[in-house]
Parts: sequence; C-alpha cells; structure tokens
Amino acid sequence: MRPIGVTLIAIYQVLRGLVGMLFACGILVSAGLALKLAAISAEGNALERWLQGMGHMLGISILVFGLIHVIAGIGLFGMKNWARLLTVLLSAIGLVLLLPVAIVTHGIPLVFVLLNMVSIFYLAMPPMRRTFRGDRAAMRAA
Repeated sequence: MRPIGVTLIAIYQVLRGLVGMLFACGILVSAGLALKLAAISAEGNALERWLQGMGHMLGISILVFGLIHVIAGIGLFGMKNWARLLTVLLSAIGLVLLLPVAIVTHGIPLVFVLLNMVSIFYLAMPPMRRTFRGDRAAMRAA
C-alpha cells in the first residue's frame, strides 16, 4: 500500500512534467514563427541563426526537464527509491529557481515554492526513506 502523501507528490510530479512539456511545445512553435518573421526581415543574418538556436535549445531543454518530471512521478507510483531521490532533486532545483520570483511576487509562485518544500521534507523523512527501501513496518507507520 502506497502512502497518500507519496501518491499526491507523484500526481504533482506528473502534472508538473506534462505542463512543462506543453510549455516546451509552445516555445518550439513560437520559436519557429519568430524565426520565419526574422527570416523575412533579416534575410539570413546572424540574428536569425541565433534566434533559431536559442529557441530550439530552450524548448528542447524544457521538454527534457518535463519528461524527467513525468518519469520521476511514474517511479513514485511504483515506490522506487531512485524516483524519491530524483523528486527531491527536482523539487530542490524548482525551489532554487522559484525562490527569487516568490520573494518579489506573492501568489502562485509562492504556492509552488511551498509544494516543493513539502515534497522535499516529506520524502526526506526517515519513515519515508525506510518505506522506499521496502520496510513494511515503516510503510504502516507512514
């Protein structure tokens, strides 16, 4: 039996990854449109090539990051220890990236900062570590 907290964090990771992948697809499409507009006005100069490279690099990076989130969420559903460690790492990265935004603006970024903090603390607790290693008594306690 999987603890409800792990299930909620796994759902959060999968949704976070899917939204990130959708965002990446939007960036790739808009980068293609921006490239066509730059090609019309610039006729093959360095700006066009730079826009093409940056747009594709950013889109693919976010797509890979989203895919890693989905993989971590699926691994959490399977109670894999590597998925727990990967989720803690991804939540820590998200926390570092969102903290400056959350300090300046209060609202939605603050919610995601709190979700990342809860994910890190919950998955780092000793009963959760024992649960992911296969200790049945720890699973009942969680």
